[in-house]
Amino acid sequence: MRAYIESYGCWLNKGETEVMRQLLAREGYTIVESPSEADVIVVNTCAVRGDTERNMLKRIAELYALSRKKGSKLVVAGCLVNVRPALIARIAPTASLLEPDALERITEAVKDRVVIVREYKPHRSMLPIHSGGHTYVIPVQTGCLGSCRFCVGKVARMRLFSYPMDAVVKHVRDAVRRGAKQVFLVGQDLAAYGRDRGTTLSELLRALLEEVDGDYRIRVGMMEPHTVSTIAKPLVQLMKDPRVCNYLHLPLQSGDDRILRLMNRKYTVKEYKSLVAAFRERLDRLNLVTDVIVGYPGEGEKEFLNTVNAVKEIVFDKVHVARYTLRPFTAAYVMEQQVPEPEKKRRSSLMSKVAAEVGLLANRRYVGLTAEALVEGAGTRGYILRLRSNYKPVVVHDPVKIGEIVEVRIVGCSPFHLVGKVIR
Repeated sequence: MRAYIESYGCWLNKGETEVMRQLLAREGYTIVESPSEADVIVVNTCAVRGDTERNMLKRIAELYALSRKKGSKLVVAGCLVNVRPALIARIAPTASLLEPDALERITEAVKDRVVIVREYKPHRSMLPIHSGGHTYVIPVQTGCLGSCRFCVGKVARMRLFSYPMDAVVKHVRDAVRRGAKQVFLVGQDLAAYGRDRGTTLSELLRALLEEVDGDYRIRVGMMEPHTVSTIAKPLVQLMKDPRVCNYLHLPLQSGDDRILRLMNRKYTVKEYKSLVAAFRERLDRLNLVTDVIVGYPGEGEKEFLNTVNAVKEIVFDKVHVARYTLRPFTAAYVMEQQVPEPEKKRRSSLMSKVAAEVGLLANRRYVGLTAEALVEGAGTRGYILRLRSNYKPVVVHDPVKIGEIVEVRIVGCSPFHLVGKVIR
């Protein structure tokens, strides 16, 4: 039997997709590269935004039509299953549906029609085994402690669940022994790791550094500012270890306190800036990434410009700019003062320009630097490398091999990456 898997969305979804892939392989399925040659088609969905949902539903319809034509089985998994179960069932009436917490029942779902929706019972015991390559993605937790009014995440993944620390350490140790040079710790809010087990992310990171030997780098995934603030002191101390990337993905969402309150975010702009300063004071060349939403209900020109000014002042290395989109089952869905779509587009365009300006400012500080980098892959403009110290992207045109570690001199930059020359 042959299985084909498509995955969308965040790094957490990618890690969970690997769990499903390995479970199917264990059952004897051969993983193929095209849905047209598969007996089983699995699509792991994302539900974060309205346009994402529309694209997911369109793709599910296409894959269902193909499965009916070929007589293959379709399994729809991931976040959209809990957000739009009835709509998916209408589009693909014979497909199996697996909510995120039921991903380990994939082998049942490919044999018979299984529908597991909004049960929120995290029957999770399996972490992905490193299957080769220079990067190992390990999902260590799911769920969050927040209740943001724009986010459908509580419908998709209601309960906080963390994998046991000893299991995470064991899998990371095994991955490094198998040749992994980058380890991505991923989750919905990584800083919430362990709150359901009486431990913390900083304790997990300490255990990894103490118990896993080797020449590797750990990249810590996205973390909510309020959750990070509770572990900031020990976390920043642990990140001083050269095996941890000086990389921080910390969503700001808005640079205006009134909008943050409307979003039900649990910090102020001042508190966010103070948190960033605490990391920057102790970590050399912090690679700071953020998310910003424009056009949130109630956001006027004043509040928008406050966010623009905050982005300029903080000087992020990278800003993910998103227009607010209505998400079902959220408080923001029924809020008054919805911002018209043309105005959202205007603000998004302006914010993207500002993001490029500050990205260029941040990147110019690297010109002249010589540092170690890992060759991550090939792109349209050359090879994509990542500085080992902080995961900063570097483009080179020199002949290199994917997976090797080289020394590069930074000779230029764009708003989105550095330009390097391999010197060793």
